[in-house]
Amino acid sequence: MKAFARCFVALVLTAMPVSGLAQQYYSHVGVTRAVKLRILPGKTKEFYEAFAYAPKVFEAEKAAGIILGYEILTSVNFEGPEKWDVMYVIHFKNMAILDTSADLAEPIVAKVYGSPEKRAEVLTMRAESTEVVSSELVREIQLKPLP
Repeated sequence: MKAFARCFVALVLTAMPVSGLAQQYYSHVGVTRAVKLRILPGKTKEFYEAFAYAPKVFEAEKAAGIILGYEILTSVNFEGPEKWDVMYVIHFKNMAILDTSADLAEPIVAKVYGSPEKRAEVLTMRAESTEVVSSELVREIQLKPLP
């Protein structure tokens, strides 16, 4: 009987999840997408004409509650092979919203552009005037107080 009790206790202890013993020092808060773009030589005017629709789309998505906010930034003096000219950052409440944002935003984006032809024209102009240097998804964390 003692052997059975020892085996049972050993089995229970090995079945406990190890992750439960680990302490997590932070919690996830939000999700951010950062996209860095390089404007192709001689295409600055075309890029900004096409990119002018981005704030309209972002504002409409913000009003609909799909995103929390956005930022559009420009590089000042970065040099090197990963040089970028314009970066946009989109803030989401959590991963669940991010996962469904494309479906939720589709009618909003269609309304901003007005017609499928105009949308295709703007996206073509943007594709021909820029290249994506990097696109990164990061999660905001909130540190827990020390015990």
